Amino acid sequence: MVVLGAALVAVGVALLLSNTIALRGSAESANRADLYLLRVVNVERVVVDAETGLRGEIITGRRLFLQPLYSAQAGLPRATRALKQSASVSHAYQRQAGALLMAVSTYMSGYVPRVVALGAHDLPAARSFAVTLQGKHLVDGIRTRAGQLEQLVSSSEAARQRAARQTANTSISEAIAVLVLLTLLTGAVGAYLGQLVVTRERARERSEATARTLQQSILPTGVPTIPGCELAIRFIPGAGAVSGDFYDVLEVEPDTWAVVIGDVCGKGVAAAAATAMARWTLRSSLARGATPSEALHLLNDVMLGNQPDDRFITAACLKLTVQPRSVAVDVACAGHPAPILVSPERTPAAVAARGDLLGVLPTIRLETAEAELQPGDSLVAYTDGVTDQGPEVRLSPEQALRDRTAGADAEELAAILEDLAQQPVGRHPDDIAIIALRFLGQEAEVGPWAPATGTQARTT
Repeated sequence: MVVLGAALVAVGVALLLSNTIALRGSAESANRADLYLLRVVNVERVVVDAETGLRGEIITGRRLFLQPLYSAQAGLPRATRALKQSASVSHAYQRQAGALLMAVSTYMSGYVPRVVALGAHDLPAARSFAVTLQGKHLVDGIRTRAGQLEQLVSSSEAARQRAARQTANTSISEAIAVLVLLTLLTGAVGAYLGQLVVTRERARERSEATARTLQQSILPTGVPTIPGCELAIRFIPGAGAVSGDFYDVLEVEPDTWAVVIGDVCGKGVAAAAATAMARWTLRSSLARGATPSEALHLLNDVMLGNQPDDRFITAACLKLTVQPRSVAVDVACAGHPAPILVSPERTPAAVAARGDLLGVLPTIRLETAEAELQPGDSLVAYTDGVTDQGPEVRLSPEQALRDRTAGADAEELAAILEDLAQQPVGRHPDDIAIIALRFLGQEAEVGPWAPATGTQARTT
């Protein structure tokens, strides 16, 4: 009996030790997979930073905007070594990681120096469609390879974790059946293992709650109805982390309204925090009577004083003074596509407002524009997700709006750009935000506050 009891104890202890070792191995594997994913994302970020700096310098003609590119070039060797190490240590997807690094090397060592050199002596040629299209094709290919590698690592780790959990559950059941005489010990070990699971679940719930809170702080829960105007809004988050696009509509004083749309560089928690800060900074300054130009200057100062990284923001800010027969519009744009004026009598065209990116220079240049809406006229504002969804030849937003039906309302105008943004069909990496405003005139009815998921605003 003593021998049998000792054998049962030995078997039970062996099962428990095996289960504990398996869980520890599972945790170590999860850490390696997380590090692998982080290093893939870091390589992708280096390329995105390089493309951001390159495009900023080519668009503005100012070499100061190459700073993100220089930072990316400096950080690329370290990011490359780290990814190679993860692929070697995990013995997983070394071929895919090598293909990703080869694509990155082609872009950073071939395309980037060529475009920088071209921009130094022939800026129009560097801005040409062919050169820009080649760059987008290379970057899109890198992001696709990175996404595929991330999916492979995540799927493999998920399958391994399921197998580990199943093995752990079986071991626990066997141990309980064997160790009847060691109830206290079994309970203590089970409590310890359970605590590991609970801790991991709580961490996941906290992460999801943080993402939801950040997303809610970025977007308004509803948009007001502007007297005499139709208002249609589209917001389609991109694939992956919390989005960086934002918009807002608010009444700043009687008969005066502000419309804001913008885009924060990057994704994730840090980008979402910057997006919330940008939206509320613009909202508070406009509510205190600032002009669109003054509000953007203030946001630039706030960005420089509160952002530890090189993150930047583009934004378009409009102030509308609504009268019975017309709407006077003051427009300021900071590195953002200018809103498009759509009129029954004229071809759709962007208003003449332009300016520097926010969060880069201590002093920014803004060229504001004024417009007047007559009954039937519309303004359509959008983020670059409408135009940057693939390397193929596409219509410009102005060309797409040119084919509108006669008397198209705000919903139809927003739908035209939404269709343009979602070509080709499928989930796109970039966020999409669209605001279409159409002035109806003094006969229009004034409606109540409209929810962000209703007829006047829709999130997809």
